[in-house]
Amino acid sequence: MTGGEWKNSLLLSICTIATFAICVILIRESRLSGNSTTMNSNNSNNNSNLKQKKGKGDNRPNIVVMFADNLGYNDIAIFGAPSAKTPNIDRIGMEGMKLNNWNSAASLCSASRAALMTGKYPVRTGIYPGVLKPDAVYGLSPDEHTLAEYLKKEGYATSIVGKWHLGQHEPYLPTNQGFDEWLGIPYHMSGGSLDEHICGYDVNRTMWLPLYQDAEIVEQPVQLQDLAQRYGRAATKFIETNVKEETPFFLYLPFSHVHQMCAPAFGSEQGTCQWASTAFSTDSPHGTFIDAVEEMDWVAGEVLKALDDNGVADDTLVIFTSDNGPWVAEMQCSGSKGPFEGRWLQENVDMECTACPHDYIAEPLPDRKRRCVNHATGLELDGVHCGADTGLGGVWEANLRMPALARWPGRIPKGTETMAMISTLDVVPTVLSVVGAEDIPHSDLDGVDVTNVLLTGNEPNENDRVLYFWRDGFENGPLPAPFGRFDVAAIKVGRIKGWFWTKSAHYNPDVEVHHDPPLLFDVIADPAEAFPLDPNEYEDVIYRMKSLVEDHKAHIHKSPPLTVDRDPKFIPCANEHTSCRVSRPIE
Repeated sequence: MTGGEWKNSLLLSICTIATFAICVILIRESRLSGNSTTMNSNNSNNNSNLKQKKGKGDNRPNIVVMFADNLGYNDIAIFGAPSAKTPNIDRIGMEGMKLNNWNSAASLCSASRAALMTGKYPVRTGIYPGVLKPDAVYGLSPDEHTLAEYLKKEGYATSIVGKWHLGQHEPYLPTNQGFDEWLGIPYHMSGGSLDEHICGYDVNRTMWLPLYQDAEIVEQPVQLQDLAQRYGRAATKFIETNVKEETPFFLYLPFSHVHQMCAPAFGSEQGTCQWASTAFSTDSPHGTFIDAVEEMDWVAGEVLKALDDNGVADDTLVIFTSDNGPWVAEMQCSGSKGPFEGRWLQENVDMECTACPHDYIAEPLPDRKRRCVNHATGLELDGVHCGADTGLGGVWEANLRMPALARWPGRIPKGTETMAMISTLDVVPTVLSVVGAEDIPHSDLDGVDVTNVLLTGNEPNENDRVLYFWRDGFENGPLPAPFGRFDVAAIKVGRIKGWFWTKSAHYNPDVEVHHDPPLLFDVIADPAEAFPLDPNEYEDVIYRMKSLVEDHKAHIHKSPPLTVDRDPKFIPCANEHTSCRVSRPIE
């Protein structure tokens, strides 16, 4: 345990007798005061762990992780998309394994990415409630160990191309979290304006969406007309360079697609919310949802082509999945819930309750029950019934069950499928296992090693796997409104899901409902969550679920929330003298 970790552990013990507010301040000050030491230590370690050439007999695979943004389960063709053409992503599954029961580890973007990078529930890393905003004071703590840091220790070159969303300023940038290089946007696509798309909240016209190269803003606002092509070139160059140097590599490709853009100051919300380059849209930077999906597929194809062209396709484990499901209230700006309808909620929430897109508020009229208004712009549109909003921000199946694929030619059986319950939490322990890492910190991880599932297709006893699903948005609690508190809303024990608190997604006006006994669904036989199981027939399951949740909440190392504090001085700005505008060549 490092000095900083020991100090934080001591402070967390003190927190059991201190007030919540004092606890947060103590630990944050501890982290900030120790950042320079931690960063210097990390940089020293990075310099000492030089990239290692792959010698003869070195069977360690390269690692490519592709992570879509708010992509629904059947928004790609191999999972049943009715319109989108995704031959490249589909190819990963056809040449490898289709993972039909992959579960997101969190209800929102930042938390899901923290889980992917650390293998821990976000309640342990402090990446809650909500998401990290462009003016966030904190990010993923440098005291955490990321997958990139683990792999650097094993001699891997590391690169991220795309969305980070775990902190937009020092010391939280990816180049201080184990990555050698980065080209991408620090947060979601709705986090800033473009020349052609001014955000309704951007009153001063300075919140331009930035593009970073390493720790420097090289373009602000980012030009989306060729962003996908630049992502493709950066990923290809990284692969080519490390193949020539005979260095094993880890490429993390968190797509900026298919998150919608911000609510515009002018024009139609629904007509301008998605984006694509000129190669995929005649109205670039705007585009349709299908344009966005197909452009994402093209970027994936560039990576697969680079692996083929450089002769390392057979030596590379490729994983594709999504952070979360569709933002349903954004309607045509988002994807599909597929079979995961969340029908019980639709039938048990007041029909007067309306869910609106981001930055809109429900203000119904007698003849327009779903009216939503954006007071910053004066724009209006119609929302959806709260009961239909079961995607991003909630823990209904539409936001948990992710499309997922894995390919490692000659190791993962070609054209196979599995219903084994897998979580985004499992990426860290699984990748460390396949690369033969020493000292895998299994006791410090919430994910499990699913290498055996990938390589053999064998499915473990489904009742042995337990997953907990945390969310915020409760009516009451120690966190500021609209968060309330961060709590376990549901649990899965194998195929049986137990609901302790039901509510629609995000911060809609419906109030959470407590269930005792928990509301049960067999989410394999009933993916729509339409037909509750009879609790009298599942008394043993209910007893086990209650005991598991009680023990989980009592013993998990809960970090104070790091997403709440915000300060405008941390909004990325390349140059205040140019109204935060810049355009520099990308190396």
